[in-house]
Amino acid sequence: MFSLNGKNVSHDMLQLALNYIDINNLKGRRISFLCGDAGPLAIATVISYKFGNGRPDNLPDYHNLVKRLINLSTLVQESPDELLYGRVGYLYALLFVNKYIGEKNGVSANNIEKVISSVLKSGKQFSQQMKSESPLLWQWHDKIYLGAAHGISGILYVLLQGRSYINAEEIRSFIKPTLDWLLKQRFPSGNFPSSLKSSSGDRLVQWCHGAPGFVPLCLLAYQIFHEEKYLNIAIQCGDVIWQRGLCAKGFSICHGVAGNAYAFLQLYQVTKKAVYLYRACCFVEWCACGRAGSELRRPDRPASLFEGLLGRIYLAADIVNPMEAKFPAFCL
Repeated sequence: MFSLNGKNVSHDMLQLALNYIDINNLKGRRISFLCGDAGPLAIATVISYKFGNGRPDNLPDYHNLVKRLINLSTLVQESPDELLYGRVGYLYALLFVNKYIGEKNGVSANNIEKVISSVLKSGKQFSQQMKSESPLLWQWHDKIYLGAAHGISGILYVLLQGRSYINAEEIRSFIKPTLDWLLKQRFPSGNFPSSLKSSSGDRLVQWCHGAPGFVPLCLLAYQIFHEEKYLNIAIQCGDVIWQRGLCAKGFSICHGVAGNAYAFLQLYQVTKKAVYLYRACCFVEWCACGRAGSELRRPDRPASLFEGLLGRIYLAADIVNPMEAKFPAFCL
């Protein structure tokens, strides 16, 4: 048996996971964990490390996989900054590897610091270009997105998870003021716009755009900076999700009810209040029952983790140990 994130993982489970990873036909065009080469390489690295001397012949040694992951840094300068396709998605992959195999065996601090530096440099330059009140600002597809998937919320959340690699002055003078500016963009309802000056209004309540993606950021900020305002905003986001979070888009993790359930699990983990576990269970039940008319648009990838059935299954397995549950490919 092996230990992974506090859970026992058998040799057979590692082998089964390996069957779903193809690291021989990567395209070398995208850099992120979720939508690029970094994800399969990062997961294969951890599996190889956990196998130890029992590693299968068709799986490279984890040292070689770490090198391949680091070599992706040649794509950093031409990549956007956001989570799904960009630099922060790559940063997550590096942090993921180091969490599970340790920095001594994994990615050096220097390599991680270079990625963080490029994200911060981009944010500073675009903020100056836009003459923004926020000291950091990023865009994707010519929009200043605010949410977790493509926007500032997701970027800040991953940066704060990697805060041990960031100079304290950068956090104090750039990251925290950007966070405070971002939270001022809320609607009176407590929800967040999808982008700055968004024309869609106060409509989306889903992880990728809206309040659910801000819950983990605010909770982490509360744990780091010990300011009650961050916890209060997270709680207010939770109320918005409870009132409006049964999405007509369906059950997905990215833009559906499963992703919204994770916000309640995150609130439960920090506050220990049973009401949030109850709300998470209600949303899980909604996903499990699959009522007719609850999913008005069939997912493009109906079996996938972020859009399809696998996300619901992942949530159902995760909620069995609610204090250990983590939003996949986002929360370390």
